[in-house]
Amino acid sequence: MRSPLTLIWFFAALLMLGACVPQRKIKLLQEEANVKEQGVADELLKTIKLQPPVYTLKPGDILSLQIRTTTPAENNFLAAPATTFGTATDPLLTGYTLDENGNLNLPVIGNVNLLNLSMPEARVKVTAALTPYFEYPTVNLRLLTFKYTIVGEVGSQGQFSSLQDNLNLIEALANAGGLTPFANRGQVRLIRQEEGLAKVYTLSLLEEDIIGMKNFYLHPNDMIVVDPLPAKFFKENILMNTTLVLSLLSSVTLLFLRLRQ
Repeated sequence: MRSPLTLIWFFAALLMLGACVPQRKIKLLQEEANVKEQGVADELLKTIKLQPPVYTLKPGDILSLQIRTTTPAENNFLAAPATTFGTATDPLLTGYTLDENGNLNLPVIGNVNLLNLSMPEARVKVTAALTPYFEYPTVNLRLLTFKYTIVGEVGSQGQFSSLQDNLNLIEALANAGGLTPFANRGQVRLIRQEEGLAKVYTLSLLEEDIIGMKNFYLHPNDMIVVDPLPAKFFKENILMNTTLVLSLLSSVTLLFLRLRQ
């Protein structure tokens, strides 16, 4: 008489056991992991040539300019006091915006054209422009308008900013809280604005060769879309409904057996 109930609980147990992962495969820094197919310590698996992007400056870019010099502080006309936003310094309010011609307008010095220059080239040109006015200037130039957007199966969706001009896809996803268990790692979409067009690229995080691809590094205003795996639909719809049905059948079976007694 109890065989239907036993069968129901058997299938329910199979569903739960299928989702279990041994603790030894997820616990970090174990003294003796004793897990099959472990990597050999310090073994070099592969060497991949990187293709970091060369970002060139455009009108509207905002730059942070910091100068170290032996010139006395009272003669340093670029050492302006920081503008604050609330209780913290807002770098965007203290930065220099390139005009429509790509000029960096500096007090006393005037315009320094940085259009289509890379960041290293821009540092050299700004340093040369400062040399007649400062003793041994050292220039620290950073791009403040490197923004990107991540949506989909990540820990925290939204728009992010970076002070790096060589941010890669893995770093960007980490900034967004990493991927969820149901993220489709095999087909991540990258939407990039190029030449007045929105171009969509697909990248696979399952392949290590992605590290050597040119689109592994982000450009300002990139959008990353991480779609869910079909398993998410299965879990949130079919599996949950199946569990509900099994629970209901179990309750009905118990009630039926009690009424038969």
